[in-house]
Amino acid sequence: MWKLDESYFYQLKNVAINRLSPGSVIVYLVGLCLYSFVILGVSTMVLWGKQGRVTLGETLNAVYFSLLIIFLILAVYLSVCLISEKFLFKSQKFATVVMVVYTLVMSIEPFFLLYLFTLDGNGNQDDGIGLWFIVVLIVGCIQFVMYFILVRSGIKNGSMKEAGKGLFSGSSNLKWRVAINGICFIGLIIWLLFIDGSIIEGCVIYLFLFFAFIVAVQEFIVLAICRCRFQAFAVTYEEATKYRMKRK
Repeated sequence: MWKLDESYFYQLKNVAINRLSPGSVIVYLVGLCLYSFVILGVSTMVLWGKQGRVTLGETLNAVYFSLLIIFLILAVYLSVCLISEKFLFKSQKFATVVMVVYTLVMSIEPFFLLYLFTLDGNGNQDDGIGLWFIVVLIVGCIQFVMYFILVRSGIKNGSMKEAGKGLFSGSSNLKWRVAINGICFIGLIIWLLFIDGSIIEGCVIYLFLFFAFIVAVQEFIVLAICRCRFQAFAVTYEEATKYRMKRK
């Protein structure tokens, strides 16, 4: 896909300039940042709350601090973008890549919080929820690869050209992928009922968001490739200023 010329991504160009413009990307990242702030805030309260810190192993500690560092880096970057509009437009390629990375991070971060709720004060849990989370991540990776192959194949066949059907064509390949998605979702929920029904509501919501992010990020990945390769997919600060002046 990286070697295809610009004509293969024709239909995404208007989307990149309008709906996924640098300003829209920042708004999306701010929303994810606030979502992450809530998740990490509650996680911190669980770890260092009034009832005492939950003891974590080295792996979970590494996950927690990694998520925290990623959040702080994103918060600093967004703060600079909100202060300096010129910096926002100059760093739009980086922002698009960050959108891809942080969408994937936020697809799994809520599960970290759910896992913390299943731990006792010693950092142990014996109900099998850990295996459930591992299977969820494996299923998610498989789903991600399946949709990426579908998108890649469609673009190579011209689905994003001027007369193409779009990023996700209404083919039988898409239909059976969606069917597999639904079967996996229902199967994981049923399995969870036999493990720990007390967190079923949160898992249903986060599992749905997990699968939704996996699909949504495909468009962001293609956009990131186009922003890095084709100048036509980037909007300069001067062009954006002229556009605003015309609208006035």
